[in-house]
This record gives sequence, structure tokens and C-alpha cells, in this order.
Amino acid sequence: MRTLSERVAKYAGSGIVVWLVVTILLVIAFSFAKGFATPENLTSVSRQGAVLALVALAQFFVVLVGHVDLSIAANAKLAALLAAIVMDGTDRNLLTGALVAILIGVAVGTLNAIVVVALKVESFIATLGTAAIVQGVALFVAPTPVGKSSPALVQFYGAQVFGGIYLVVLVVALLWGVSWLALRRTVWGGHVFAVGGDPAVAALSGVRSSRIMISSFLTSGVLGALAGLLILATSGVGDPTAAEGLQFTTLAVVVIGGASLAGGRGTLIGLLGGVVLFALLGNVFNLLHVDVWYQELLRGLIILLAAAMFVSRVAKRRRSKKKPDAERRPTREKVDA
Repeated sequence: MRTLSERVAKYAGSGIVVWLVVTILLVIAFSFAKGFATPENLTSVSRQGAVLALVALAQFFVVLVGHVDLSIAANAKLAALLAAIVMDGTDRNLLTGALVAILIGVAVGTLNAIVVVALKVESFIATLGTAAIVQGVALFVAPTPVGKSSPALVQFYGAQVFGGIYLVVLVVALLWGVSWLALRRTVWGGHVFAVGGDPAVAALSGVRSSRIMISSFLTSGVLGALAGLLILATSGVGDPTAAEGLQFTTLAVVVIGGASLAGGRGTLIGLLGGVVLFALLGNVFNLLHVDVWYQELLRGLIILLAAAMFVSRVAKRRRSKKKPDAERRPTREKVDA
């Protein structure tokens, strides 16, 4: 019989819990936060959450295979800086600047994959080291704000389509849709979950675990670079202070959304709930005139609560993986009993 903590973890893993919290927050916002329900505010919140949605998706792909990526923020920062330098405020360099940003993401993802997959370094340490290297390069390139975004990129970020919905929100939603199809409707997606569930068992089934992990880190790198382009579009210049702490926020969003840090489990609907929750928190609390210190306190409590829900489950899963097959698989006698 399942314990209370196991039942909570089950519902949290399905994404139900985070959407329940979002619903409660929305009720409070509609009831007490003056100006929250205006179309202008709601569309603004959705646009502000676009960057978080991209980097959270990047983290999600890596977490699904049982790893973490702490270089996402540094990746986005360097991509934004170099893109700003290349664009230099002109539209004719827009595509070149975007290509440079994407190449940065590919390079960062490749470096992470080499260190984690080939050299067998724990991803937490490996990506933390990558983040330090990329951060150092970013500060060397631009200790102060440099370059300028292409006007077309800024216009894209501010463009609205039918119903006042921002175009950037639709593009990010399209990327999420493609990700859902890749994870749920392709062989590659099935292999991602299999590798995260148990790399050894996946390998015995013919899955090339190393290639799946490499592809996950590369996907994370590219999505992080695209987030860097959005960050550039919001500020208009290459800002060396941008994206600070974003890597830890993405981990919190992924965990709160129900994904297991042990890998092999997670849903995009739960991840979306985590993105919506964090996007709403700042907006609602600002409208309620809640002091920033209380906001940070609540964010910390949410993160701790999410972590607590999964610690026991992750530990139990890892203990199960260490058991020999004879212990994990029921014998005929046990089944008949």
C-alpha cells in the first residue's frame, strides 16, 4: 500500500500538483490583484515567460536522460553577446548573428557531451565547469554592454498577431509542439525515456545510450542559444549581466513540473505548469505590492517543497537499479502466490 508521500509524488509527477498551485494563484490574482485580468497584462506575462519556457525546455531534455545542464545561462549570455556584436544594430547582419548564436549553443552542447558522455564526468560538475569557462569567455568579450540588436529582432519580440498574442509566444509554442512530437511520437523520444529510466537496460535493448545523451545535450545547447537571442531582443544590447541564475530557475521549474532528476520521467504539461507558475509569481506579487524579499522566500520554499517530494522517490529508484535482476524480477513462485 502506498504511503502519503508516494501518492503525493505520483500526482506531482503527472503535473497535477503544479497546476493546482497555478489555479490557486490565479484565483488570488483575479480576486485581489488590480489590473491582473487586463488583456495587456496577461499577454505581457506570456511574453515574459517565453525565455523561461525555452531554457526550461532545454533543461528538460537533459534531465530526461538523467543529467543536468548548469551551463544554460552562460550559454544564453555568450550567444546574446556575440549576436549583438555581429548584428551591430543592422538588419543585414540578422541571420549571421543568429547563426553565430546557434553555433555557440552547438559548441557548448558538444563540450558538455564530450565531458559527460565520453569522459564520464558527473554532469553537475561537468556543466558547472563549462558554465565557468563560457562565463569567463563572455566577460573577456564584453565586460560591459556591447553591440546592438538588429531592429528586426526587436520588432519580432514586440510583434502582435490575432487577439493581441505576441508572435514570439506562438513561435515558442511551436517549438514546444515539435518537442512533444519528438518525445512522444518518434523512436528517438522513446529512447530518451529508456536511457533516462536505466541506461544499462536500454543498451541491452539495442539503444545507443551515448548517442541519445549527446543529442540531448546538443538540443539543450541550441535551445539555450535561442533563448539568448530572445534575451538580446528584450534588452536591445549585449548585456554581460543577463541570464544570471537562470540555470537554477530552470532546474526548479523542471522539478516542480514533475520531472524526476533521476531521469526517465516527465511531461511537457507538467513542465508548462512550472513555467506558468514562475512567470505568474513575480507579476502577481508586484501587483499585490508584496516585498521582493517575501517573493524570494516563497520561491525558495516552493523549490524546497518540490525537492522534498522527489528525494525519497529518487533514492528508492536508484536502490532498485542497484539490485540484481533476480531480486528485481519476481519468480514464478512469487507470482503464483
